[in-house]
Amino acid sequence: MFGRNPDVVSMSVILLVAGVVLIAGLEVVRSSPDWGFTYGGAVNGVLSQLPTTGPAALLLAAATTANLLAGAVVLRLLGVPAFRSLSDVALAGFAAAVVLDAGTLFLLGSVGLFGWPELLVLHAAVAAAYLATRRRRPLMAAPVRWRTTRPAAWWLLVLVIWAGPLIVQLASPAVPFMDVLPNHVAPVEHIRVFGSFSTLTTSPSPIYGPSRLMLGYVAFLGQLTTITNLDAILAEAAFALPLTVLMALAVRRLARDLFGGSAPFWVLLTFPLTFTFMRIPDARGTVVVFPLAALALSAIAAELRERRRAPGSGGRASDVDAPRSRRPDLTLAFAIGAGFLVHPLVGLVAMAAAGGALVLYPAALARKLVPALGSGVVLAIPQVLTMGAIAAPAWVGAAFIAAAVATAFGLAFVVGAVCDRVERPVPAPTPAAPATARSSDWHRAALLAAVIVALLVLTTRLIGPSGDPTHPSDPGGELLVDFPHLVWLSLAGAAISIMRPYRGWTVLGCGIAAGLAAWAASGLVGSATLTQQAVHYEVPKSVEYWLPVMLAVGAAGALAAVLRLRSLAVVRPVVVAVFLVVAAYPISQPFAADMSVEIAEHPGAESVGLALREAELGYWAGYPDARLIIDAPRREVVDELRAEEQAGRLGPDTRVLHIASSFQQWSSVPIGVFTGALETSISLQPELSIHTEGGRLLGFDQIEQELAAGYGYVVVEPSNLSGGLIDRVDSGLAAAGYRQIWSNSQATIYTRG
Repeated sequence: MFGRNPDVVSMSVILLVAGVVLIAGLEVVRSSPDWGFTYGGAVNGVLSQLPTTGPAALLLAAATTANLLAGAVVLRLLGVPAFRSLSDVALAGFAAAVVLDAGTLFLLGSVGLFGWPELLVLHAAVAAAYLATRRRRPLMAAPVRWRTTRPAAWWLLVLVIWAGPLIVQLASPAVPFMDVLPNHVAPVEHIRVFGSFSTLTTSPSPIYGPSRLMLGYVAFLGQLTTITNLDAILAEAAFALPLTVLMALAVRRLARDLFGGSAPFWVLLTFPLTFTFMRIPDARGTVVVFPLAALALSAIAAELRERRRAPGSGGRASDVDAPRSRRPDLTLAFAIGAGFLVHPLVGLVAMAAAGGALVLYPAALARKLVPALGSGVVLAIPQVLTMGAIAAPAWVGAAFIAAAVATAFGLAFVVGAVCDRVERPVPAPTPAAPATARSSDWHRAALLAAVIVALLVLTTRLIGPSGDPTHPSDPGGELLVDFPHLVWLSLAGAAISIMRPYRGWTVLGCGIAAGLAAWAASGLVGSATLTQQAVHYEVPKSVEYWLPVMLAVGAAGALAAVLRLRSLAVVRPVVVAVFLVVAAYPISQPFAADMSVEIAEHPGAESVGLALREAELGYWAGYPDARLIIDAPRREVVDELRAEEQAGRLGPDTRVLHIASSFQQWSSVPIGVFTGALETSISLQPELSIHTEGGRLLGFDQIEQELAAGYGYVVVEPSNLSGGLIDRVDSGLAAAGYRQIWSNSQATIYTRG
């Protein structure tokens, strides 16, 4: 429970006291006039939805596990070495599953055969292949052994804080964030309903266009939703359970490979301080991508560690002295490419971080990173086509996936051949050799120091275009304001370990530098077009997800570094105790009045308190239904359209024209989101902006033209429309040959003929 070592026992006591501090903090949040909740109300909220959300969570967890195992098996069949731990299986399987699901969607979806029977057959084929080859290619390098390295007292605080996303999930039958609905839920529902994905730009909801369509995300969640046959809006909410586990595994592995020691434990308390952790229940692309990015950085750090081990150092012989394989690291290649497919901006930053590491360590990383980056670039091409609104047939994406695998093998052979010719054997250890190593360390330490100085300069606002440390488009300036404890802990840890950059700080510095570089580059883009304006908005927003996670990992490394300093025997418990108070107690109130969560550090009491509030009240306050989004009359509209889909009259290419006073999802029925149908909107609020660059949010000045354009169905919501507009709609429908097939108090549905 507490451990036997005196240091471990004292740390157990401190962590238990921190749990008491968190409970006291929950009382502060509970009594807040803006964010108050009741424990009984939260429990009742969860229980009211549990018959729906509980089975969905278990079903999604089972489907995700099967999908990750299939990905891991395929990697083994392609020659990847056996995995050393279950976390390696999960993370590598996730990277492979994204790529495999994308290829499957592109091939089968292009002909309308991406259905659960076909997916079950594919899973069965993978399972059969594994059973046939398991003796020659076992999944695990050694039997799995369960062991706990920390006393039980250490885990209580972690479990309470990490329960927050699961509380929200169990109380949410609809994925809880508005912008997730059009760009994530709608295309996944289209895939589930129709088994079709005919072009790379298939985007059912009119609110967001192809620039917000993320192919890897759509393929992975489309596979899970299709094989479980859950509505996409419920399936993506239920994905919070496996995503929480994946995030925990990913940040632990990254902290382990960068810093070792106790960092994998402390990161479970530093990462929840980030805005990214708060968005786990949304299952949005900017969060789902992080296990892939973390896997890529972990692989780089692990390779550097292995390459550094020299003969006679107590470790195993250096790989430099052994014959080097000319096979690619497909796990790394898939992690890089899948990251771009799941979220192109965060994926691009991860690519840049990997590229920075390659520049710093070309000899050590060329064999692994050159093929992986080359393959990742090819994998990214379908996403680039999508973002450019190039409506290529979906099967084109599958061709690029095959080309990416071939590129990985080809580059691995070429780079391996070149390296075999230019690499020289490592000389026997001599008195001069350590000096050379120290010189190399000094060189890289200077580069790490440059990153630290740049971070300090940006966070303290000594330079910058806005001069305002809280400017919303200036994440470099927001770091010290919004994430002060993570920033200073990271800087302190880097300072402690600056003479040992191989310990991970240089790789982490590449991640931080890549994020800062992306922000800086976005400031160089003009603002004349919608695309340029979108760059100004989307890049900083994505960096606001990326940088805090990097800092959280650095903060965990700092805590581990402090605990390694035996000379600070008295100071160490104090440092940890202060951090735990910051991590648990709501010293400030960063919640906004509109029920959105600000980008800032969120102590455990705040994140758990908000989860309990959402469980009690439902996320969708202000919508027709606080938990289901749409009320009974709107659900009747959705059910009627779904009946048309089931009858085969409304197909994957059938367009639906939606006429209402507003296209906003809290006002009119989100047809594309709930039915997967291809929806175009005509409303009193037409819009073409960086947030709605879909080209299908039209005004009533185009009503006659659109009614004559051959839509399969027209849905009219007359509420808040004037009599004159209703007359125009009726006359246009009659002239275009539409007839009414269904009506209720919310809407009337028309079809042709």
